[in-house]
Parts: sequence; structure tokens; C-alpha cells
Amino acid sequence: MTATAIKSIDWDAFCSELSGVEIIRDRAQVVKLSPDYYHFSPVLQPILSNKTGDLVVRPASEAEVLRVAKACVKSQIPLTVRGAGTGNYG
Repeated sequence: MTATAIKSIDWDAFCSELSGVEIIRDRAQVVKLSPDYYHFSPVLQPILSNKTGDLVVRPASEAEVLRVAKACVKSQIPLTVRGAGTGNYG
């Protein structure tokens, strides 16, 4: 078995690339905004109960959504897309 290397991400550079798009980095806010209604699912609850995002991005237009997706691909950052956070499909 080989250990998987954890990639270090330069969040400052990532956020700079998305200048003009609302980004939330305050840890308390990110923790508050990360969970959705996964607790209704007996399958997802044990898997997601201790998970939070690294930051929250709130694009305001389709163009901003595309900018965020392109930046994530470029930096090889996983992206979880959510609407109002009322589903457990992320």
C-alpha cells in the first residue's frame, strides 16, 4: 500500500484568481455553511459528519460559475456544487 500525497494548495493565489467573486474564508462561516441535510440520510451521515469545506465561493452568474470551475480544474481542487444546500447530493 502506498501513501497518497496530500497536495498543498495556495488558497491566497486561488482566491486572487477569482477576484470579484464572493469568497468566504472565515473558518466559522465555512463550518456553518458546509453541511447540508446529509443528516437525514443513514448512509451519508457517518461519512459526512466531520467534513467541512476549505472555503465557500458564491458565484452570482453563470460566467462566475464557469470561472470557479476553470480555476478548480487548473489547480486540481475538488469542487462540490450546491444550490441552497437543501439536498444531500454533493
